[in-house]
Amino acid sequence: MTNVTCTQCGTVNLVTNEVCKVCGTELRPASSQWDDSDPSTRVYTDDVSPFTGPSDGIGPTFHLFRKNFWLITKIVFVIVAPFEVFKALSIRQGVLDWQLPAGLFVMQLVCNFLLVPALFYSLLKVIQTGTAPGINEAYRWSLGKLPKLALAAIISWLLTMLGFALLIVPGIILSLAFTVVYPVAVFEKGSAIDALKRSAQLTKGRRGDIFLAYLVITILVMVISFVIGGVSSIFLLNGLNFWPLEVAIAVVGDIFAEGLTVLSLVIYLGILRTLESGQPVIE
Repeated sequence: MTNVTCTQCGTVNLVTNEVCKVCGTELRPASSQWDDSDPSTRVYTDDVSPFTGPSDGIGPTFHLFRKNFWLITKIVFVIVAPFEVFKALSIRQGVLDWQLPAGLFVMQLVCNFLLVPALFYSLLKVIQTGTAPGINEAYRWSLGKLPKLALAAIISWLLTMLGFALLIVPGIILSLAFTVVYPVAVFEKGSAIDALKRSAQLTKGRRGDIFLAYLVITILVMVISFVIGGVSSIFLLNGLNFWPLEVAIAVVGDIFAEGLTVLSLVIYLGILRTLESGQPVIE
């Protein structure tokens, strides 16, 4: 065997290297790192390829989403289902004031800020070890990332909306620059501002490819959402106005919407592999 894969960042190193050339992690000998009789010791890095074009984002995203659909479903369901139940029941009460929409918006943000790190953590564990973590483990890890992620996300949204308000083009540029702000805020050290700067740095020179990858995945998510909305409308037209059914349809839509979250992780890891400037991403 002529090379060794780092268990932390997935970089392929020469077998003679004592530490990883990217993250500095001590490398185990090849004989102890790979054990065909014990799949749990195998490190999987083929799920994400270096990001050199749109296909390097689209293909791995499809692969990861399909391969880990049940895992993604569980992570999304745990946090989103209670919210969708509350939303469905609240809307049915017919209370028309600003407090309900505002409250639902804040709740949805909190759900998203909890869900994203848990999903990142779970998928990265699968990529690195081939074994999915427990849902409790993923959300416990997610809680510690919530404040920084929320602040970075809010700042990036405000800046992007300001860019769109002034001129559309600056808004598009900023949205592409902040494409990987979520994984950077979750996995890397530093402040929320550092996460914004790091995202802009990583995406520089790659934003055209990122735009095309996001365009494809976004269109697919929109098509799926349209189909799901059509199914919901058919049920309503046939008199099946049943809130558990509405919740189930909404949750299915939420699950497929996480395809964009998976894409942001794929692009982030792909850029790190391309630059060979990654670091241990799970602290």
